[in-house]
Amino acid sequence: MEVCRHFKGDRPCKYYWINGCTDCSKSEHYNPYKERILLIKLDALGDVVRSTALAEGIKKQYPDSQLTWITQPEAEFFLKGNKHIDCVMKYNSESVRILQHQKFDIIINLDKDPKATSMIMSFQSDEYRGYGLHEEGYPMPLNKGAVYHYDMCLDNWGSKTSNELSYQELIFMISEIDYDNEKPYVHLDRDLNKKFKKEFYSKYNIKSQNKLILLNTGCGPVYPHKKWTIDGYKKLVKYLLKDKDNIIILSGSSSESDRNNEINNSTNSNRVIDTTSLYSIENFCSLIDLSDIVITGDTVALHVAISLNKKIVSFFGPTPHQEVNLFGLGKKLVRTELDCLNCYDQFPCPYDGKCMSLISPKDVINSIKELL
Repeated sequence: MEVCRHFKGDRPCKYYWINGCTDCSKSEHYNPYKERILLIKLDALGDVVRSTALAEGIKKQYPDSQLTWITQPEAEFFLKGNKHIDCVMKYNSESVRILQHQKFDIIINLDKDPKATSMIMSFQSDEYRGYGLHEEGYPMPLNKGAVYHYDMCLDNWGSKTSNELSYQELIFMISEIDYDNEKPYVHLDRDLNKKFKKEFYSKYNIKSQNKLILLNTGCGPVYPHKKWTIDGYKKLVKYLLKDKDNIIILSGSSSESDRNNEINNSTNSNRVIDTTSLYSIENFCSLIDLSDIVITGDTVALHVAISLNKKIVSFFGPTPHQEVNLFGLGKKLVRTELDCLNCYDQFPCPYDGKCMSLISPKDVINSIKELL
């Protein structure tokens, strides 16, 4: 039975009340879905952002589908307002119970952790794609498309390093969806974004001729060596302040407070704005959106900047630069001559983060000059 996407089940839809329609099939608003698809991508935040490209791809391949996405509560914002996603569910025990009582045509799980892999095994579907949980407790590929990425991740120094496919190409392969250069997308409320920009400009006396250069100096705790050096940031800021029109914005979470405070104190300039921990995720995205260029490591700020079509200079070392597609928006700085790249911080670094410290302020400055 075809079910209209406006059907509530326990009450008439809004078009019944507006138009008094009692025969749904004759209504211009009748819009049945053919496939029910569930996408599981819980974390990390940056990976959720860059996975949003898949929603567009799914709707291209299954234009009449109903797409539900379950994710961590803190990642929900990145999916809200996305026209390709019909329903966003926050991961919790209630949502899991609700989904367990539903039947899907296709379920795709992009995560390999036990939380996600056990969850997909408890759901009902005609077809499973991505990763499930083996009876002995480890993740396993559920379809042919997931095998390449599964094998690649077991061979970090071999196929993981030699892989040239982007993250988007990999997740489309896992999902068995045709890839057509879809890019990440984050929706910002136009009015709220405009209001934030106006208030920010007023608070810091920013003029139209100013260039806003955002330095996202930190990263999540999982891979701490993704951070560029404090000394590098100090020298970069000192150079950038030579241009009287440049405004430097320091951003990051509370874990970057000491780091950004040290960078800020080294300048003694009112053209350096430290926004560490000041804003919600939504306002953090607005902060990126109002910036002229974003300087960042491989973290959520990078993927939000890509989704908002910002100019970007990004640093890579412990994580694979080849998996990040900047879509022509900027420059990637990476010391490819090192044989220890893509280590994922799996062991204490014997080179004391050499992959990042070898990236010089001059490298960053030259990249900024090319982009601005």
